[in-house]
Amino acid sequence: MDKKLFKNQHIRDVILSVIFGLLSTLLGLVKFNIPGFTAAISSLNEIPLLISVFYISNPFYLIISVVISALTTPDQGSVYSTILMHAGGLAFFGVYYHLILKKNSEQLVKSILFCAVGITLYYAVFLIPIFIITNQLLGLNETDFIPFYTELRSSLYFEYITSLLVVTLFLVQFNYGKKLQKYSISLEEIVSERTEELRSTIEELNHANEELTFMNDGLDLIVKNRTTELEERNYQLTEYAFINSHLLRAPLARVLGLTDLIRMESTDPRTKELMDKLFNSCGELDEIIKLMSTQLSGGSILSTTQKENLKNKINEIIAQRDNLN
Repeated sequence: MDKKLFKNQHIRDVILSVIFGLLSTLLGLVKFNIPGFTAAISSLNEIPLLISVFYISNPFYLIISVVISALTTPDQGSVYSTILMHAGGLAFFGVYYHLILKKNSEQLVKSILFCAVGITLYYAVFLIPIFIITNQLLGLNETDFIPFYTELRSSLYFEYITSLLVVTLFLVQFNYGKKLQKYSISLEEIVSERTEELRSTIEELNHANEELTFMNDGLDLIVKNRTTELEERNYQLTEYAFINSHLLRAPLARVLGLTDLIRMESTDPRTKELMDKLFNSCGELDEIIKLMSTQLSGGSILSTTQKENLKNKINEIIAQRDNLN
């Protein structure tokens, strides 16, 4: 049977009504004759009808089960009487189930007690009285109501006790089945929630991983750019070191040579004194250029003392220039 078709509530109720009606018909074949009463017989066909109330959500469809169950009515009996007594009884039991039994399904003892009360009322207040009244109205039996009720009630003890036990036990099993179904649905919801949480966590981790990857790529690019910049600056410093050590010192060396030559050939004391100072200053400048070349080409770091000496020499050169002025 198509599951989608069975999920339709109306179709489901119709199918269940037919099934329970057929079960009632089959159990109705097990008959117990009631001595002294024409067309008064006892059977087990009430059990499927009572149980059908637990499954069929729309009470209107119970009439299908009732009509099918009436097929077991003996020839001397009345189909109308059978339909009316079952319809009235099931209408009561359906309301009773939804208003009382359902609300107490969580409590086992109360559920059993209320089920016993409901079945007792089903037989004592609805089934037997409606059967007697309809039979009297149809002229099938002229016995007074009270004697007929008393004798009919006595003859239905076995059917009543059997229905009471079977339906009550079935109700207990039915309620536990509902609980298990509810727990199963709850468990599925919990699993679904946990699965959704895990999926969300995985998405967050993937997103974080993507961000880290992006950041790493960015850092790699930054490092690469900085490395390129440093390489360019290092190349520039290397060129400057070459210029400083060769191109700059060459003119300075010539100045030193010319100064030394003038100092040796000059006879004027003042000129000789100035040439000495110029020669010494050029020598100090040459030392400074050497230190700068060493720093730029070798990458060595000057000590604090060397830095201080370099600073002092520069200051001395500046002071000597001021004295010359």
